[in-house]
Amino acid sequence: MPRPIGWNKRDPELGKLKIEARFFGPALTFYRQSGRFEQWETFTPSEGDWDKLNELAENKFQRGKMQEKQMRIIRARGDKV
Repeated sequence: MPRPIGWNKRDPELGKLKIEARFFGPALTFYRQSGRFEQWETFTPSEGDWDKLNELAENKFQRGKMQEKQMRIIRARGDKV
């Protein structure tokens, strides 16, 4: 199972958030956590989230830490390939 791709983001309403994009088979799901001991919750990503995920995934792919099939899912914006 591939490792999730994560980063931190600051939201004006929710404050500091941890964001993770997780793969489960062909499915890509975005999760966010507002505090260290808070529950992870799913959410619909913004255009900025997709751009950040694409940037981080491209770096991982070039270093050989991500497979081509996960890159195709990200480039298709989570739709079935």
